[in-house]
Amino acid sequence: MDHDRGAGRVARRSELTAARHRLGLDVPAPVDLNQATVRELGNQPAIGKTLAGRIARWRKGRTVRTPADLLHAGLITSRRLRELEHVAYGDVPVRPMVTGIEGPSHIYVGEEFAVDVRFRGGIVAAAILSLDIRFPSGAMRRAHFRLTVEEIERGAITVGGIVSGESGELHVYATLRDADGGVHEYVTSFGVFTRNPVQIFVTPTYFTQSGVAGAPKFDFGQRRWYCYADVRWVNGENRPVDLGRAVTVRMTNSGTEIGTFTFNLSSNVVIPARSTVYGSWHTYHDEGSAAFNVFHAKGDLTYTYSMSGSGFTPTRAQVWRTMRTLGYNIIRVGDFTQAERDEYRRAAADIASGIFRSRDMTVHGVELYRIEGTPEMDADRARFRFIDSQDEINQLRSRYTVDNWYLDVFFVEGRWDGAFGSSPTDGPVDKQGDGSGLVLRRDGDTVNLGQTFAHEAGHYLGLEHADEEDGCADTDPASPDIDDNFIFSASRRDSDVITGCQINRMRKHGLVRSVTP
Repeated sequence: MDHDRGAGRVARRSELTAARHRLGLDVPAPVDLNQATVRELGNQPAIGKTLAGRIARWRKGRTVRTPADLLHAGLITSRRLRELEHVAYGDVPVRPMVTGIEGPSHIYVGEEFAVDVRFRGGIVAAAILSLDIRFPSGAMRRAHFRLTVEEIERGAITVGGIVSGESGELHVYATLRDADGGVHEYVTSFGVFTRNPVQIFVTPTYFTQSGVAGAPKFDFGQRRWYCYADVRWVNGENRPVDLGRAVTVRMTNSGTEIGTFTFNLSSNVVIPARSTVYGSWHTYHDEGSAAFNVFHAKGDLTYTYSMSGSGFTPTRAQVWRTMRTLGYNIIRVGDFTQAERDEYRRAAADIASGIFRSRDMTVHGVELYRIEGTPEMDADRARFRFIDSQDEINQLRSRYTVDNWYLDVFFVEGRWDGAFGSSPTDGPVDKQGDGSGLVLRRDGDTVNLGQTFAHEAGHYLGLEHADEEDGCADTDPASPDIDDNFIFSASRRDSDVITGCQINRMRKHGLVRSVTP
């Protein structure tokens, strides 16, 4: 029986139409009230079929000078006139309108190109052009241009220096604002291709918090991991390409192959000449499979997808990584205000989580508790609210714990040693004994406190200080200073670097879970 399988399909036309609408790609072109056919008028949302017929009948033997002629003829209201002036024009333009966005006939990945935005002038002068570019990767770029007198007279502006790092569809949105505050929009799509003409792009539907890996989803009922992805196929050839239905997936773990499997899409992927086709697929991994075991061990896998047809075999690699999750039980020992309680929750849920997020670990939850309410607990509250020795820390930790998989954090009003906090190294998973839990003191600096949450949790999950020998690299190529490491012995409030070795050691601890929330 196969344990690693998948399914997928090419997107339907209705789905593409809906996607274009969500992206704002169905902005209609401006309409010439004199030259447009009845159908073209009716397709303009601001006009519609009923008004289109009235305009067509009224303009027989007449020339529409401006949309105001329709108001004077009783065809539209003054409210509709203002709307129509943004999308339609007569012989005498009233407002400037973008009439086209032109670019090169062939655009290639990594090669710079320019677009010409053309517009017709009006009685009200054009003032500012905003250009939004949506790249095939989904990244957006925006630029604003105050039009010069020469550009207004020429009715065009050239915008250069555009480079796409991926192939697919590139969308350019132009927004023209006039001196009276009027706005007109126009959108055009371009195909971006590679010199290697046929490609596959796989974009995970769910990303880990670092945004660099796909996040598998676990189905508790089926006991199965799912990896969902959106897919686009790009063909830069001057002929159609048929890649068939079969998708082969090669799985590697740190460069070591752990398995290969094949699944079929619902139909063949046929890409027209110089076009992009969209779709989706998912793989699923049952208990006992190699992928299931790696994901449940809090690991990650690199999937290399490939298809073959029409003489091409495009491939694409994607990392899938389970989100590592950690929870905090904040156990208050002493008097703390509501503002302090809110601060401590923010420090754990936001600041500490932000530090972990760079390595795809997140704070799953924060729960608040307090030691008081019974004679015995009230006595311990009075005794431990200010910690006088390591022996008192051990006694506090051995007497109390919360019966869940969250990390216990005892908050006290002060400590004899003045330290922000302390924790055992590689604390017990069952949270029993005097070596269980963190002991932190009051701190009004939320950012510093959040760093302490992360730092002390790092100890509990198995790490020594960064400047102590524990077999892990303590610097990152992007941050070569060891004092940037979150668990440096004298870490600062902004020390947030976690190395790959450190996160791999932390994720193996039993209080770190692997299910993506």
